[in-house]
Amino acid sequence: MTLIRDLKTAAIKRALFPAGASLDAPAVFALVRDMPYRRASSHEPAVTIEEWRGTCSGKHILLQSLFEELRMGTMMILAPHEFTALNSPWLSPSLLTMLHEAPVRDVHNFLRVQPLAQLGPQAEWVTVDATWPLAVRKLGIPVNEILDLKNDMGIAADPDEVFHVPPDTDPSELKERILQDLSPGELTRREEFLAKFMDWLGEALPVT
Repeated sequence: MTLIRDLKTAAIKRALFPAGASLDAPAVFALVRDMPYRRASSHEPAVTIEEWRGTCSGKHILLQSLFEELRMGTMMILAPHEFTALNSPWLSPSLLTMLHEAPVRDVHNFLRVQPLAQLGPQAEWVTVDATWPLAVRKLGIPVNEILDLKNDMGIAADPDEVFHVPPDTDPSELKERILQDLSPGELTRREEFLAKFMDWLGEALPVT
């Protein structure tokens, strides 16, 4: 359980987890969820742990690997969606102004999880989304507070459709292929919006 060990070591170093406790699925979920919502230098799980940050892509790629180490079944889901003033009213005034001009297209990552892989295909699958850390509640952003493996979590997006990422497919590469369906203008506008979004989060919730 290499990643579990590395996550625990990093969390203890940051005084976020007691040294004598065991990391179970709810604790793993909480630690990944509460990593600051910032872009890391890559989506590799080890990098997300080392830099202790991630967006929906990096967090869920890491969480998928951690859950698999805990012998849980997982499916990575990609969901094209739009940021709009209607579905994201908690955004800053300047970001809402952008969305009033036109929605911003993006692709969201989340997981479907089977609590006990050994139960086989008859076991229930539930939606798990660790995108937003608890700290963003002060901004009015809805947050998933606990890992409840009997009920679907809220998704940190308003999906237009969903894609199951095959086990032999790199989710980051597939996400990029989906994004390439956007026009050059839409891609530029997406990057501008996300950069301003990260700046807003950074000012409101500075990383210490």
